[in-house]
Amino acid sequence: MIQHIHIVNYALIDKTDLELEKGFTIITGETGAGKSILLGAIGLTLGQRGDTSAIMDRERKCVVEITYNVVGYHLQQWFADNDLDYDDEVVVRRELAADGKSRSFINDTPVSNKILKEFGSFLIDVHSQHQSLLIGQPEYQLEILDAFCGNRSLLKEYRVKYSARQALLAELGQVRQQAREAEQEEDYLKYQFNQLDEANLRAGEQQELEDELSVLNNAEAIKGAFSEVGYVLTEADAPVIQLLKGVRNKIAALEDVVKEATDYDQRLHSVIIELEDIADEAERIAERVEYNPSRVDAINGRLGVMYDLLHKHKMERTEDLIALKDALREKLKGIQSFSARIEELEKRIAALEVEMEASAQKIHAARVDSEGKLREEMRGLLVGLGIKHALFKVEIVPLDHFTSTGKDEVTFLFSANKNQEPGELSKVASGGEISRLMLSLKYILSRTKQLPVIIFDEIDTGVSGEIAHRMAAMMKEMATRMQVISISHLPQIAAAGDSHFKVYKEDDHAGTISRIRRLTEEERVVEIAGMISGSVVSEAALENARLLRDQF
Repeated sequence: MIQHIHIVNYALIDKTDLELEKGFTIITGETGAGKSILLGAIGLTLGQRGDTSAIMDRERKCVVEITYNVVGYHLQQWFADNDLDYDDEVVVRRELAADGKSRSFINDTPVSNKILKEFGSFLIDVHSQHQSLLIGQPEYQLEILDAFCGNRSLLKEYRVKYSARQALLAELGQVRQQAREAEQEEDYLKYQFNQLDEANLRAGEQQELEDELSVLNNAEAIKGAFSEVGYVLTEADAPVIQLLKGVRNKIAALEDVVKEATDYDQRLHSVIIELEDIADEAERIAERVEYNPSRVDAINGRLGVMYDLLHKHKMERTEDLIALKDALREKLKGIQSFSARIEELEKRIAALEVEMEASAQKIHAARVDSEGKLREEMRGLLVGLGIKHALFKVEIVPLDHFTSTGKDEVTFLFSANKNQEPGELSKVASGGEISRLMLSLKYILSRTKQLPVIIFDEIDTGVSGEIAHRMAAMMKEMATRMQVISISHLPQIAAAGDSHFKVYKEDDHAGTISRIRRLTEEERVVEIAGMISGSVVSEAALENARLLRDQF
């Protein structure tokens, strides 16, 4: 239930604080005094869109804060799931700045607007003119029927499966689209893969061939240079190796005379061995290198294949082409696996639909079983509210497809006149009849739907007299099960309240502002009398007001 409402700088409200209690709370006031402003402020804490034009003083932020007592409503797990601190008293705050920035808090923890709306849905049912229009919508009618027949757990179980099926259907659609696109490019991918596969590329091959071609193209120069090395070292008129051997012999003869001679002898020996190796290797290289035109042609042909593929695929190395071929192979495998993936998804969807069908049938059975009871209860209430020949019917039409609420289409049908076939509410019910229909539905649901607070915004529109008295009695009874707040123009409803607040306008130095205050018992009588007789409160009106109060 709502314990406290704190509003600052909203519309015509500069600052107000309301302490509310259990039971039936009445809010009255002249048209334009600000009753709807109060409802708008509450709506901010329920996640409704913040309108910056409603900020009274644009130099200050607008703040609306509501304190709830949530004992017994089993919200601990919801708080834990949303990483919020639970307390039996929950403070919801919404702040709105003139630049459009909005912030929301639950127990001083910042939350998103989505979380704010979800929390509000657990606590407050606001009946306004907008919701009166909702009663004509099939989705809302279905929600009412399910609440009446206690389908909450069945629907929760069903919706888990429904959401899973929707996700699988979306995935199936994506896979099918990918399969269609893949099929369109499969031939081209196969052509690219086969071309690369036929090339039979090997890592490092390109460099090896380029090195070999360079040698072949320079065969004469290579042969000449290495041949000259061997000739100079071993065959010239004065071969270098032979000359060094002679020098070494002379040095060796001085070993007993010059101490460095031994070192020089060893070093010259090493040089001679190295030069002999060089001469042998140079001779072998010179003999091995031969210009081979056919080999040059073969290498150029092989490199041409590589260069063409590199140019085609805008790559620099054959290793990149090999990686591309591997990628194409995997992609082609993926294309071939689409059919298997599609088949797997279709099987999973079919299995889910079997389970969903069973759940949907349970939901349907519960709706059918409850339809008659709801029909009779509604008829009895509507007759009591002055619609003597009221007929109320719930039409349940099975569907051949799954929806988020099962496989039923639900329509509320209504007739207020004798011998008239019931028709759709939106087409046959007047404004006053819609108000009575809504109150009757809320009255019934108050026994089955656990909701701490219900706010009626002028649900008494279009009714008066004894009907208004009966509506007041129904709201009074509802208030034994939940906190009921009614914004009303009717004295019969005002008289039924356990507490009474009056909204009024007041002028100060800054302009006109709205104020709201709780009335004493005597002030209530005067207010109700004014609602009966108008601006001039007669003694007769006061007596009538007291009589009305005594009836409740």
